[in-house]
Amino acid sequence: MKLKNIYLFLIFLSLLSCKGEEDSYVYPSVKLEFMSAQTDNSGNIAYLKTDKDSIYQIEKDRTNSKLDSNAVQRIVCYYALLNKATSTQYATAEIYSLIKTVSPTPARLAPEAEMKTDPVGIQSIWLSGDYINLTLQIKLQSEKHAFHFIEESTYKLGNKPIINLTLYHDKNGDVEAYTKIAYLSVPLAKYIKQYPNGFTISFSIQTFTEGLKTFTFTYPPATV
Repeated sequence: MKLKNIYLFLIFLSLLSCKGEEDSYVYPSVKLEFMSAQTDNSGNIAYLKTDKDSIYQIEKDRTNSKLDSNAVQRIVCYYALLNKATSTQYATAEIYSLIKTVSPTPARLAPEAEMKTDPVGIQSIWLSGDYINLTLQIKLQSEKHAFHFIEESTYKLGNKPIINLTLYHDKNGDVEAYTKIAYLSVPLAKYIKQYPNGFTISFSIQTFTEGLKTFTFTYPPATV
């Protein structure tokens, strides 16, 4: 699908995370993880799915988050496991805090749209399950920053499909006053369906200190 107007499809960075019931609450043993959240008819999180395909039914969500109903939302989540899975039911978990990630499906940029590659800092980037996860450092003050994953080109090297992606980042003229962490997650589902025998992603990102950096990921990853 081509973007007829890039601004209709941009997912804006949310600078506020959902908080738990009390800021002073002492958390039990919790995990911080990129995950996929499945919601019910009311937009409540019904269960979480890890990138290793573990499923946790939600017993309690302290954030009382309301997401899109009957949908899968990519999030970064602090959660605690409550009960292990049995032969008849999933493991259960309790959510303590969560942040929505920026996770649009990669798309082409329309010819009339302007490509924006304002720089970011890269804290981490890795292939996990059916996603490429990113933790970025964004310099900002008060404006909304827009992100997308732009599919620049695809071609074959021998029998191996190569997909070239570039991070779209428009800081909207914002002042670089302080640094904020942003969580992004590139869904690879459409490429997995299109290229069931595997593919390579070449992902370019404009950085503050090293200019344009390119990261290469092979799906599925090689087994050791």
